[in-house]
Amino acid sequence: MPTEDPEWGSFLQAAFLAVLEAADEGLVVFDEDGRCRMIGRRAGELFGLEPAAYVGRNSAEVLGAFALACEEPESFVQSAGVDAPRGHGPGGDVDVRRPRPRTVVVRGSAIVREGRVVGRLIVLRDVTRERAAERAGKQLQARLAELTPFDPLTGLLNQRRFREELEREHGRSTRAWDSYAVLRLDIDGMGSLNEEFGVPVGDQVLEQVASRLKSCLREYDVISRLDGDEFGVLLPGADAIAAGAVGDRMIKTIVACSLGLEGDRRVSLSVGCAVWVPPSGESGADIAHRAGLAVVEAREMGGGRVFVDEQPPQAM
Repeated sequence: MPTEDPEWGSFLQAAFLAVLEAADEGLVVFDEDGRCRMIGRRAGELFGLEPAAYVGRNSAEVLGAFALACEEPESFVQSAGVDAPRGHGPGGDVDVRRPRPRTVVVRGSAIVREGRVVGRLIVLRDVTRERAAERAGKQLQARLAELTPFDPLTGLLNQRRFREELEREHGRSTRAWDSYAVLRLDIDGMGSLNEEFGVPVGDQVLEQVASRLKSCLREYDVISRLDGDEFGVLLPGADAIAAGAVGDRMIKTIVACSLGLEGDRRVSLSVGCAVWVPPSGESGADIAHRAGLAVVEAREMGGGRVFVDEQPPQAM
């Protein structure tokens, strides 16, 4: 039946109204003049409004009423995007405070007919349970990370465990009047590598780098993935010369391998070293901090370099 048939048009309107009332998502419809033509039952429930009281009003009044129920009213108006070009808003989550606290996703879009905007549609969806589940999942992951000593990607010790091993070695070295070294290593240009080859390839590079770095160390040396593309190494009993030699060996080992990248692309490292030598009032955290500053110096030298911080120890 042609859409010009009045009966068919009435049927479509009635069908749309039925969908509007039955939908679990809240719907708000404006015409091309910005007048509110329909507000679904669910929209009223989510924001504590009586739909009939706002049908026929202009968009500013209607959106203002909805926004007043939100923690940040302006975020609702912006997400709805009724005044945005062609009516497509950025969308986003808003926190509703009444009639009861909940999180609602707001999406606004234009209603286009024959290339012309003839109205606006705002869709409101309650995602309170989904967001609560996401937060619970993140909290669980954080808790598991605290309990697990290993980095899930590389299998190396994680940052927390590295700090524990560093403090343990610091105590041992203090009692034994022995030196130790901390190395911090960054993969040069990891960001551009991820952009060029993709994050999955970047993750494979991290795994292979970790495996090759372990081959450069003694059995009792400690290596960990600190964060992102940064690794930490603890060398018990090492002095500045030994630390620099280990750093050089690691750089040569990595540069010698393509790590599965296409063409002649090679991966290089910047390595910063710091050494604790007794007597000294520095803590393990101080040595790790100096190693971090040293790796910055190595990067500024052009990458693929070792910089050893030979700062004299502080007298006790």
